[in-house]
Amino acid sequence: MPKSSAIDLLRKCAEALSGGCDFPAIWHDVLRVHPLVTGVPIQAAPDRLEIRLIHHQRLVFDLTHKKMILG
Repeated sequence: MPKSSAIDLLRKCAEALSGGCDFPAIWHDVLRVHPLVTGVPIQAAPDRLEIRLIHHQRLVFDLTHKKMILG
């Protein structure tokens, strides 16, 4: 079984968002238990949450536009 990548994790989050999930649900069901996630969400700006991943990557959740990108 191949290891999950940050791109795979981003896709899972995008699918959950398009399915109507909000950030707390995505955090609880997808991110919190994922082996790439190394900490809790950080309020990086008033409209942005960052979730740190291993290998110095991060997922960035835009609260205004309700979308997630890999940073």
